[in-house]
Amino acid sequence: MPLILRGLDSCDVDSLVELSLRAWEPVFAAWREALGNRVYRLAYPDWRRTQAAVVRAACETNPSTTVVAVLDGRVVGFAVVVLGEADDVGTRPADLELVAVDPAAQRQGIGHRLVEAAVTIMREAGCDYANVWTGGDDGHAPARALYESEGFAALPVVHYYRAL
Repeated sequence: MPLILRGLDSCDVDSLVELSLRAWEPVFAAWREALGNRVYRLAYPDWRRTQAAVVRAACETNPSTTVVAVLDGRVVGFAVVVLGEADDVGTRPADLELVAVDPAAQRQGIGHRLVEAAVTIMREAGCDYANVWTGGDDGHAPARALYESEGFAALPVVHYYRAL
């Protein structure tokens, strides 16, 4: 069966949470390595619980701008778009808030299809530009490659941590 992109159904959320935790496990492993165990445990004591809540909240808040990827009848990825409000000169931003593809389905172009669908939602809503935030660590390397291949330009940002 071909890949199907569709809107969010409320029964998708548990599957999206589960696949996102599998997809983002390498990210949190890279952060543990970068920060060291002590700071990591302080900053991310239960990343799975926190990330599950983030995914649930994003889907609940943005159901009409969440795209779900289905392959062979199984949910394998999603993207959440947050449409911004126009500023005082009329420029309207949009955020690609979350993107995840199940590791078992990665390297098949699903991420590209999700980003393309998200950008289409943004354009159709009259947005002028898109934001997406990701990490500079090794765990986020595939995400950076995806965004750059889709025409996003990086603005380097550094986020420092320190145990007190």
